[in-house]
Order: sequence, then C-alpha cells, then structure tokens
Amino acid sequence: MELAEKRGGVAEEAWESTAVLQVLEGLADVVLRQTPYRRVLVSCYQRPISSQSDETTALREVAARGFLPGEEMGLLSCMPDAREVSGGKFQERWRIGRSYYFRAGDTSHYVVPRLPSRRQFSRLDGWAARDLLVVPLEADGRFIGEIAVDDPRDGARPTLQSLSRLEEIAAIGALAVRGAECLQRMSAERHLFSFLAASGPAGLAIVQVHRFRYVNDRLVALLGYSEKELKAMDPWWHLIHPDDRPPGIAEAESILSRPRTLRLVHRDGGARWLTIEGQPTSFEDRDATVLNLLDAHEKVETECALRDKAMRDPLTGLFNRQYFDDAIQAEFERSKRYGRPLTLMMSDLAGFKKVNDELGHRRGDDVLREVAQLLQEQLRGSDWMVRYGGDEFLMILPETGTEIDRLAERLRTAVQVWAAGQAAKIPLAIDLGWATWTSDCTLSVTQLLETADARMYEAKASRRERVAQLPSS
Repeated sequence: MELAEKRGGVAEEAWESTAVLQVLEGLADVVLRQTPYRRVLVSCYQRPISSQSDETTALREVAARGFLPGEEMGLLSCMPDAREVSGGKFQERWRIGRSYYFRAGDTSHYVVPRLPSRRQFSRLDGWAARDLLVVPLEADGRFIGEIAVDDPRDGARPTLQSLSRLEEIAAIGALAVRGAECLQRMSAERHLFSFLAASGPAGLAIVQVHRFRYVNDRLVALLGYSEKELKAMDPWWHLIHPDDRPPGIAEAESILSRPRTLRLVHRDGGARWLTIEGQPTSFEDRDATVLNLLDAHEKVETECALRDKAMRDPLTGLFNRQYFDDAIQAEFERSKRYGRPLTLMMSDLAGFKKVNDELGHRRGDDVLREVAQLLQEQLRGSDWMVRYGGDEFLMILPETGTEIDRLAERLRTAVQVWAAGQAAKIPLAIDLGWATWTSDCTLSVTQLLETADARMYEAKASRRERVAQLPSS
C-alpha cells in the first residue's frame, strides 16, 4: 500500500516504522496460515485510542495479505481521509468476545476492508460478501491497532470458539508492537524470529548436525518432551513417524524446504500431525536449519472426516461407487503382486420392491440400513462393502477363494433369519453371484464384475423357479 505518500509529517518515525511493519507483516502471515480467513489487513495506530469514544487517530503502518493487485489502494478510498480511525466503531452491539463482527450495511462507521469478497457465500445465515471481522490490538486497556479479516474459507460466521486462535494472535501482536522501540535495534530477521519463537503459535527449532540446538516452549507443549529430552535426541528426525519420513532426511534437513504435513511421535506414544517447513540458517557461525512446526492435527482430522464422508453412501454408511472405482485397482494389484485370490461378490435383495410398495420408502430405507449392517457383520475386517445400486451391494473379499460357498450360505441364512423375525412377515431373500481372480486368471476387474453380476441373475432366476414349483397353500 503506498502509504508513504499519505503519512504526512511522520518521516521522522521511519526508524520505528521499519520494526513495526515487520511485526505487522509477521502477524498477517500467521493469521493467513492459522485462521480460515483469506484476506487480512493488520494496522498499527499513530497513538492509542479508547473504544466507544470519539477519539480519532491515524494509521502508522498497514500490512495486507490475500488482496489482488490494486485492491490495497481501493481500501484507502474506503476511509474518509485515507488514515483516520475512530474509537466509536468499537461498540458493544458488534462485539463477540474481544472481537467485533460488522455485518454488511449495519454500521455507519467506516471499517476496512470493505471491498466485497470475490466469492459468493451460500450458507444460510452465514458470512456475507461485505461482512468484516476486526480484532483490536489492545495494550493497557487501549487499542493500538487492529487485525481486520474477511472471506472465510468455510463461509461461517465467527463464534467464541472459532475466534480463540485469532484473538491469541492479536494478544501476541499487541505485545510485539509495544516492544517495537526495543526490537528496532535488531535486524528484521532476528526481530521476527524472536517474536514468533518466544510467543507465536508455532513450534520453532534449530537443528544442526541432526540434533536440536534450540526449541521453543510451543514445540515442547506440542510433543510432550522436555527441552532437555528434545536436545538429547540423535538424530532429531526419529521423532517423525517411520511411515512419514521423507526419503533422504537422514542426509539433509533441506528435504523439508517445502511444507510437509507429517506425523510426529508424541512422548505418550501417540502421533500428532504437524506441518513442518525448514529453512537454512546460521547458528553459532555454522550452517543449520530452522524448523517451523504448526499444529495440523485438527485440520488433518477434519479433512479425513470430510474425505471419508465423500466416500460413503449417506444412507447405509457403506463405501460408494466413487470409492470403489478409486480403490479397487490398488486392491487388485495387491492380489496380483502376492498371487493371492480376490473375490468380488454381488448381491441383490429379493422382495425389496414389495417392502417399498407395502410399507413405504421410509421403512425401505430402514431395511437397507439394517441389511447392510447385517451383511457387514458376516465379513472379516479386511473385507469391504460398497452400495453398488439401489438394493445391490458389492463385497470385496481379499484372499478369499475356495471358501466362498460357505460365506455365501452364511449370508443367505443371516438375511433369511433376520427377515423371518420382522413383524411385517414380508419374504425377503438375497441373491448372490461372485467371481474370483486367481494367479492363473486373465480376467480384468470389469470382467470380474460382469461375471459376478451375471451369476447373481442366474441365482435369482433359479430361486424364482424353485419358488414357482412350491405347492400353493
């Protein structure tokens, strides 16, 4: 932002602005990485102001992240004189915790940024394109700056719980801004490192010759080891879960020059997801690597839950066709690599249409859920099921070959017993067909499915013929 032309009369404060700007830029980067907001404007005031008052001040420095070229100057046009800030905008009616949530069109006071988000938000009663969240930087009961954010990734309104990380960053930022007069005597790199290392939300470490030479308190809290225990580890990367260790890490920490989300082993034996990034540095006049470690556990668990939800059929909880298409080739290749059989079993519920017609679709949904659970209980932990179509289920049975007849009979009996126990007394049965790949088989996955499907319909025709031959009562 070309604020240098607009500061007017503050050139004598350039020595202080350099240190303050570095703090604001560090804060903006942390906010962008650690919160759901995709646009950030962090500012420092010329002098402190009180909330809910007519006191005004001017901006000393501003750091912006997430804006398109040209948008930063557009932000200045939203301000009456490009610099003025009034304490009157911080009113209780907009307050949530220590933050202020301004809805589109609900305030006459200027707030920035007021550029509409580039996205359209579709959540009911959620974030709107011109909403804004402001967290003041507070020291000694007065506001010395602010963090303004908008454009949340999830389109959700802020809550007390979701604001905790942002308000923690603001509290740290206020301390750093107040200490700018002291920090300016340090180089920008030393200043930022000291600020983030001492009180930032990230774990920081310096590694040299495969051992920790420095760790901050946040890393100690993340991993459960004491500082002494961490520094005694040789090599340090034994903390990384064996399944997640990047190739070659034993030879060069520079392998972490780009962010990687890995599992690190906690002192209690569990695993903790952390995003790690390494950068070369110098420590005591020797080459070293500084590691930035961010807690990604909640993020990874959320992503896994969303990914699992996308792979599941919402009615039965079984895997869906998309997951089958993605996973079956890996299962097939594993069988071929080890020369072990793989059976695909197709099933269809006979009599299910009658359930829907006579008892309604709601009861039909219940039947599908209960039968899906019933069938899954008959399988092993290594087997998996897919809802392949309306009342068709597909069972993937690794290392299953000659014993398939016994499994099929167990499935038929389980469904028959379950159906007999239902109050409706509607005859429900299961038709099964399967195809098995062995080491001397040339069938593809598609051909195995076609064979299983054809055999299922042969079984269906045979069952109908037997039923037709039964004497009528």
